[in-house]
Amino acid sequence: MIDLFLKLNGQKHSATTDALIKDFKLDVTKKARTYSKGNRQKVALVAAFSTEADLYIFDEPTSGLDPLMEEVFQQHVLALKASGKSVLLSSHILSEVEHMCDRIGIIRDGVIIETGSLDDMRQLSRTQVTVSTNQPLDGIAKLPAVHGFTQSGAKASFAVDSEELGSVMSALTPLGIKSLQSTPPTLEDLFMRYYNQEGADADEQH
Repeated sequence: MIDLFLKLNGQKHSATTDALIKDFKLDVTKKARTYSKGNRQKVALVAAFSTEADLYIFDEPTSGLDPLMEEVFQQHVLALKASGKSVLLSSHILSEVEHMCDRIGIIRDGVIIETGSLDDMRQLSRTQVTVSTNQPLDGIAKLPAVHGFTQSGAKASFAVDSEELGSVMSALTPLGIKSLQSTPPTLEDLFMRYYNQEGADADEQH
């Protein structure tokens, strides 16, 4: 089947193909009809990675793969990138997208609602901050860029609009920072924010 896929694209089974079969631990001695979903996925991936092309398109490529094989897939995609190839990846596994992709597009109801680099998108979202200070933090909760403020003693946790992080830090510094931890938004955070925002906009229109 792998050889057939390659032939359809005018290419042949190569040493690269054999190496990929080994990397993905694909047992080619078994009948294809006995393959699990994961093994069928491996067949397609081996054929794809064996093909010499300028653009590779992967649609939910790791569906059915175990975590070890997901890692193998990511390594081969990164190798394609390093060799100057272009990769278009569609995936619901956001950590996978976050790890491999340079630019991201978020699709909702079949429409692209946002595109950009992960850093660009993070600038439009919120950073989670946990901080403890020598002086009371009451004034921080009133800042427009601060959201979801909760406090326990001298420690507080809240989200900050990423583009306003500098101004919030300036407000925290005079309070005598004892400890501070900031966590940038993950792709999952961004994804849910855009989805929720779109849903809210639709409700307002109704």
